[in-house]
Amino acid sequence: MSNLKQQLREIHRKVFEVFEYTTDKEQYGLLEKWSIPPEYSDEMTFNGDCDDFAMMCRKLCREAGIENTRLVVCLTETNEGHLVLEVEGYILDNRSRRLETKDSLTNDGYKWLAISGIVPGDQWHGVE
Repeated sequence: MSNLKQQLREIHRKVFEVFEYTTDKEQYGLLEKWSIPPEYSDEMTFNGDCDDFAMMCRKLCREAGIENTRLVVCLTETNEGHLVLEVEGYILDNRSRRLETKDSLTNDGYKWLAISGIVPGDQWHGVE
């Protein structure tokens, strides 16, 4: 197994273990709110939705020196809006207990809509 894949599995596992799914409506009374993730701790409980999960994974990737991360807006197999983190074809997703690949999720019915740049502030791009 590659070092990158091993690092991503560990980051996904760490975030998944402390994450509790809560909608922005439940937590903030808003349909959508993106927030900067808090400092990670093994003892924390991290409440949020898919974008909170993806951004916490992105933060931990960057802290581990993995810079080539992208946020991806997609539709799930039930056509629900969703956000995941993509790193060189690997996908960190709060809907899966394991590290996925873009191909496996595409085969499961995900549709990729837009992808962020690598550097914060980069433009988002449509996915065709």
